[in-house]
Amino acid sequence: MTPTYNEVENVDEFLRRVRSAVPSADVFVVDDNSPDGTAARVAARAATDSHVQLLLRQGQRGYAAASREGLSTLTERGYDVIVTIDCDLSHDPSVIPLMLQKLNDGADVVIGSRYIDGGGVRNWSLFRRLLSRWGNGYTAFMLRLPVRDCTTGFRAYRAAALQRVGIGATTSNGYAFLTESLLRADEAGGVRMVEVPIIYVERTQGESKMSKTIITESMRLVTWWGVQRRLRRWRRGQR
Repeated sequence: MTPTYNEVENVDEFLRRVRSAVPSADVFVVDDNSPDGTAARVAARAATDSHVQLLLRQGQRGYAAASREGLSTLTERGYDVIVTIDCDLSHDPSVIPLMLQKLNDGADVVIGSRYIDGGGVRNWSLFRRLLSRWGNGYTAFMLRLPVRDCTTGFRAYRAAALQRVGIGATTSNGYAFLTESLLRADEAGGVRMVEVPIIYVERTQGESKMSKTIITESMRLVTWWGVQRRLRRWRRGQR
């Protein structure tokens, strides 16, 4: 499953790579009515490939809303496993079989991580590398999550885990959704999360959706969630 907005320059190659990496899998594209013709490209591919499906949403409602709707829709349709991946070619679909193997080995959520041994990023400035490292370190510290990469969108989920977490009940907008979903998984209990290394490659076509506003809002929410979590634990300790 991939949320898209203005990815016409990448979507054809994205579909080719995913279909090659996991030929038996369905590819579900959730498009926010991209004005550049992304949805039309996907629809044309879907007309000749039954494994490609398109959910066209009206209006640009954002990454989090598209992800929630896509995950909820696929869970309702009876898929047992759902992989989320970016359409901008920053994630390598050849990692998907390893992620699926980790699910078969007993994991409930598999996270494609830039920050474990074997992982990394390419074509980022030093400032962006430091910012991402700091953001993930701060998030892990505040929320006490058992993972190193809290903000990657390359993940594999068991549908049962998504239902247990209540993914449709998440409330954050933008990329904070990625952190909130892990927080809810950790708080649900009994959801086993593991990481596999990935190399994140910065996009070469199209425009990044990341902005200072998104980063600031994400850090504000992480701080608030962290304070709330500490208070809940303190109150339980007082009983």
